[in-house]
Amino acid sequence: VQYGRPMSAVPPLDAVLSEPMIFLSAAQRQVVQRYQHLAALADRLPCWVPARTVADALGFDHSGIELALRLAGRPYVWATEFENVHSLWRYGEPNILADGKRYACSEDYYQAQKTVPYDDGAWCARREGVMEVAVQAKLAADPALRTLLLATAPHPLLSLKADRVWGVDPRKGGDNLLARLWERLREELL
Repeated sequence: VQYGRPMSAVPPLDAVLSEPMIFLSAAQRQVVQRYQHLAALADRLPCWVPARTVADALGFDHSGIELALRLAGRPYVWATEFENVHSLWRYGEPNILADGKRYACSEDYYQAQKTVPYDDGAWCARREGVMEVAVQAKLAADPALRTLLLATAPHPLLSLKADRVWGVDPRKGGDNLLARLWERLREELL
């Protein structure tokens, strides 16, 4: 997925999933080619891939997935396009317009809303609202995200990462707030 370019067709998910699934767009071709357990997918992108397959390829065990399944209550789905920061998977974050001002990306907007001097208590009280504005602006800036987001219904969204606020930490759990914001947006679109 790259903003400004149409998203390749997002393959549909089964109504009932037997395991968590991760969306890999055509933009992930170079990444999957670097991993033996994923390389065969390069010519099938875009596609949904079992989370355990991705974990195996990247050298992770399944304990985080098992914890996430317990927290979600059923198989979940995720796509790197819903994240604000990308280190491994490729996604060109769009410039966004939020609160009447342009920002390089949703994370840039989010960080710019922190006060100086920084007050953790005040920030914690407003960070979810700030991120909601950022995610809404990102969706408006990259209309292809709408197609992807709607394709995830009716499944829960879950971001498995070392972040107990915006995702689910593989060892400690978490609030999964970023995914919850995307789920709220999805409900508004349905």
